[in-house]
Amino acid sequence: KASVEPAIVRVARTTGEAFAWNSQNINIDTTDTLLSIQNQSPTKDLVIDRFIFCAGDVSHRFEVFKITADYTPTGTAVPGVALGPRGGAGTTSAVAKSDETGVDQVAANVFMEVSLLALTPIEVKCGMVLGGGVGIGVDQIGEGTLACCIAFGYFVDRK
Repeated sequence: KASVEPAIVRVARTTGEAFAWNSQNINIDTTDTLLSIQNQSPTKDLVIDRFIFCAGDVSHRFEVFKITADYTPTGTAVPGVALGPRGGAGTTSAVAKSDETGVDQVAANVFMEVSLLALTPIEVKCGMVLGGGVGIGVDQIGEGTLACCIAFGYFVDRK
């Protein structure tokens, strides 16, 4: 019986360019972004494969949005954790920040909303492809002190 290897697993195993970015258990300021990830590779696209959200201590709604305006990511650095056995082929070409202050959400760019009760985790597939300079942000609506978001993504050659 044949099995199909998920693309993120194949990339992690073969090139080491699959990563997780984790913004967890933080109390962000009301107007800040829980997690932002910007692809800064000049030659590769970043595929955001999936998210894991957890509402923390109160019910939350998470809004995921594409960042299309030029911006300089600011906030607390979130290092990409390599998912492959090689430990990653060098460093990730994405810049991730938690408690991010350098970008404002544009309502028209929100493409996913996830509402959760307190202390409820959920995994959600995404499939968003980010070209060079493009980013993705996650806002939490209903600010608690323990919310988290983990994003999983991998790099592919730009066509």
